Amino acid sequence: MKKLNYFLTLIVSLLALSSCTSEVDNYFPESSSERSAKDIEKVQKILTSAPNGWRIEYYGNLTYGGYNVLCKFENGQVTFASEKVGKTHNAGLDDSGNLVGVNQQSSYRLIQSMGTVLSFDGYNEVFHYFSKPKNDDYGQAGDGFAGDFEFRVLSASSEKIELKGRKHGRRIVMYAMPADLQWQDYLNTIMETEKYMSSRSYTLMGEGIPDTVKIKVRQSYRSLVFQYLDEKGDAHAVAAPFIVTPAGFVLYDTLTVRGVKIGDFAKGDTYERFYLANNKNVWLETEEPPLWETLRDGMWFAAYSQIGQYQMPLWDAFKEALKTAGANGKEATLYNVFIGRYENKTGFHFFAGGEQGFISFQFTDPNEEGNEISVKYTLEKPTNRTGKDYMKKHALKPIVEAFAGTGSNPRRFKLETDNKRKPTFIKFTDLNEPTNVFTLSAEQVNYPFNH
Repeated sequence: MKKLNYFLTLIVSLLALSSCTSEVDNYFPESSSERSAKDIEKVQKILTSAPNGWRIEYYGNLTYGGYNVLCKFENGQVTFASEKVGKTHNAGLDDSGNLVGVNQQSSYRLIQSMGTVLSFDGYNEVFHYFSKPKNDDYGQAGDGFAGDFEFRVLSASSEKIELKGRKHGRRIVMYAMPADLQWQDYLNTIMETEKYMSSRSYTLMGEGIPDTVKIKVRQSYRSLVFQYLDEKGDAHAVAAPFIVTPAGFVLYDTLTVRGVKIGDFAKGDTYERFYLANNKNVWLETEEPPLWETLRDGMWFAAYSQIGQYQMPLWDAFKEALKTAGANGKEATLYNVFIGRYENKTGFHFFAGGEQGFISFQFTDPNEEGNEISVKYTLEKPTNRTGKDYMKKHALKPIVEAFAGTGSNPRRFKLETDNKRKPTFIKFTDLNEPTNVFTLSAEQVNYPFNH
């Protein structure tokens, strides 16, 4: 009897399963390939229906923030313009104010690969500038800006398309451009907004921030770096990548700094302070710190063409030593050299042969105006092993000692710049060695021997 009940139960279960299976089969009247084809057709129609194209909020490595890239799809081709097209066209405009590369068209594809993928597979000097693995403006060889050229389509409407980078996974958003807005006018507005709002240094102020707490904010590329001490006195640095729009600084994501929620900052009507777009009780107060503090707290890059008469033979000897400084006596490529603060360490930083070197600097005895400073180095911690090795074995020591003295004999420099609020360079004049004059750049310099 038990066996009979068991078989009856089994038969009923199989009949029920058969019934369910039939319903599931009928639930999707189209095949997956048919659904994919329809989605690709839908996205293609949306891309080509925007009469004035699209604005891409483009991000790669978040260290560098985001840039506006404009594009228009028609006749199976795409045309690009951008606010950044290499060192010679930082605003994406030529000397006559015309868009760079706007007459160059390239191919694109919509393909199926675990969802719809938008692939900019045809090379375009404007767009692929951000995905080149070797980029003179950003990153190290093999990384560059770390941008993508293939994107998964997450959602699409006539006003907005959300994408995700296929390789690096960065969130990318496209917005339809207003039909009557000229592209070059938009890029010029962006350039004016950035100039109006940018500063090397701010202070975060307002509601929720005690008077005893100072939150310094440093702008590095298109990222706001919030630096503060917590209740225990421990130092923290929180980075907020952003993109510039006519309305102000739009952050990649919201964040919390010492209990205060931080979002977009509005342009407003004064460059002295910039309020949160959704909270007028919190703002960035523009600062002009002493120039020596700007040096200490920033990242200032060396280029061979700017090192001056005194240092040039020292760099020539260093270049020769690099030929055997790599693993197994092979050549080590020098990616960059900069002075300032990186990863909460202040001093002389360099990347060579795949290694990161650091020599600790101390900045002392500034004058009242803040444009003279004494600099000395130490081989004690946090100076690292790579820094010591290059100083001892690979001719780096004379260069370091041209930037900084030791012990009771520091180097003392007079500092000059072009704009105290947003300097693009700092010029050093050695007060005890008048031929030791050199200039460091706020803009990243990769492969300094090539510049």
